[in-house]
Amino acid sequence: MRSGRHVRSTSGGSALRQLQRLRHDLAQSGRTTGDDGGEIRLTPAARRLADCYQRLLELVERCGRSVEVGDWVILADEAGDLSVTADEVASAAEALTRDEVPTPPVDVLAMVERLSRPPD
Repeated sequence: MRSGRHVRSTSGGSALRQLQRLRHDLAQSGRTTGDDGGEIRLTPAARRLADCYQRLLELVERCGRSVEVGDWVILADEAGDLSVTADEVASAAEALTRDEVPTPPVDVLAMVERLSRPPD
């Protein structure tokens, strides 16, 4: 635990549900997230936030799977990475507040969803 902050533990299913909710919200927004040529343009700070947040969701899911199977060694390793990544998300979000160009949250979430897809 660094900086007096706690990382709340959740099961891997919660991260999956959050990603599913993300996809639903994007579909409702009408934002193009497919590979149809619609490019998501983000500032460097917004792209960093999307990258960090996607990694955070991935690590929460891995931690949940480790708990489900009782793999405490892997859990300890993944939880350590999760703590570092949570700090990176906080730093990226703080940097985004200094951007001169406002970034719509749906654009950040669309990039997270795109980054979460398996490569073709």
